[in-house]
Amino acid sequence: MYSNIIGQNNEGEGITKINGIITFVPFALKGDIVNLNIIKKNKKYNYANYTNVLQKSIERKEPLCQYYYECGGCNLMHQIYKYQLNFKIDKVKNNFKHICNIEINNLKIEYDNEYKYRNHIILSVEKDKIGFYKNKTNQIIDINSCLIASEIINKTIKDIKLFLSKYPNNNIKRISIKSYDQIMINIESDNFILIKEFKKYVNYHSLYINNNFIDGKEKCTVHLKNIKYEISNKSFFQKNTNMTIKLYDYIKDNINKNENILDLYCGVGSIGIYVGDKCNKIVGIEITKEAIIDAVYNAKLNNIKNIKFICGKTEENLDNISNIDTIVVDPPRVGLNKKAIKNINKIKPKKIIYVSCNSTTLCRDINLLKEKYKIDEIKLFDLFPNTFHVECVSVLSRKA
Repeated sequence: MYSNIIGQNNEGEGITKINGIITFVPFALKGDIVNLNIIKKNKKYNYANYTNVLQKSIERKEPLCQYYYECGGCNLMHQIYKYQLNFKIDKVKNNFKHICNIEINNLKIEYDNEYKYRNHIILSVEKDKIGFYKNKTNQIIDINSCLIASEIINKTIKDIKLFLSKYPNNNIKRISIKSYDQIMINIESDNFILIKEFKKYVNYHSLYINNNFIDGKEKCTVHLKNIKYEISNKSFFQKNTNMTIKLYDYIKDNINKNENILDLYCGVGSIGIYVGDKCNKIVGIEITKEAIIDAVYNAKLNNIKNIKFICGKTEENLDNISNIDTIVVDPPRVGLNKKAIKNINKIKPKKIIYVSCNSTTLCRDINLLKEKYKIDEIKLFDLFPNTFHVECVSVLSRKA
C-alpha cells in the first residue's frame, strides 16, 4: 500500500490518511512516499510500519547511529537537524493554537550540539550485554557507544563492557551513568558482590548500589559558569549541561533586579542559586528530601545567603507565602495540579516564568492561568536533540 506522508504528530511520527483515517507511521517524514502495512487499527486512528521508502523527503538523512531503528532512545535521528528544530517549533505553536487558542508568532529556538550532549543515561544489563531495550520488547540491544551521550559516558560504557566480558554472571539489572565534572554510577542489582572487581575496570568518582552509597565520594560536582553544584545520586539535574546554561541565562534575563522569587519544584536549587545574585530573596520548594539537602549545601557553597528552602509538596506549601514578584516553576512532565495553580493565583506574582518539557501540559496549565496572566514571550531550548522532546519557557505577566 503506497501512501504520502503529510506531517508529524507530537512524538515525531509520520502522519498519513488511509481511507480517510489518520494513520501514524514511525520514522516517516513529511514528503516521504512509502509502502506501508497497517499493524494496529483503532476507531479514530491506525498505526502502520513502512516496508520501503519510494520517494525520500528532503528532510530525511541516514542516521549515524547503527542501533537507531532498533533502540528506543532516539526517534528523530533520521531527520536533518534543522528540520528537527522546525518540527519542534511547529509542535509547540500547534499545541498553543489548539489547546489555548493562542497564536504564537516568531517562536525562536536555542540549540547547541546535536550529539555528545547527554550527561546521564540508564542502560540495561543481561550477562555480558549492556544497552537499551529494543522498541516494545524486553530484548537488549547490545551497544558499544551512544551518539547522544557524552564522551566520558562512552568511555565508561567501554570500561563496563570489559568488566562484563570478564564477569558475565554479575547480577546487574541496570546501570545509571552520570557524567558531570566527575562520574557517578548507580548499579541496580539483587545481589551485586563484585565491587572490587568492578573498580579494577571502571573509573568513577561515586558508586551507588540500589541508590545506597558504596564507594568514592557521595556527591559529584557540576559547574554552570561560575556556579558550582554538588549533586547526590537521587537529585535531579538537567541532562544537557551546555544548554542548561543558555536556559538559565534566559530565566535570569527575565528577572528584574532585587525581586522576590519563588522557585517551585526547585530540585537542588539550581535555578534559584543561579539567579541569586540578582534577587532580593528566593524561596525554593521541592518534595525530594535528598535534593533539598543538596540545595541547602549548594547555597552555602556559592555564598548565596538570600535563599531558603522548603521540603514538601508544592501545592501544600504555598498558603503562607506572599510578597512575591516572580514565580519560577519547572514541574515534571505532568505539569501543575489545580491546587498549585489556585495557590499561585492567590499569591498574585507580577510574573510567572514557566519552564516545561511538555508543551501539552504547559498549554493546559496556561489555559487555567490566562484569565489573569498574558504571555509576554515564549522561547524554546533544544535540550534533547534527535528526540521529539523540547524545553519551552513561557514568560507570563499579570494583567492590569
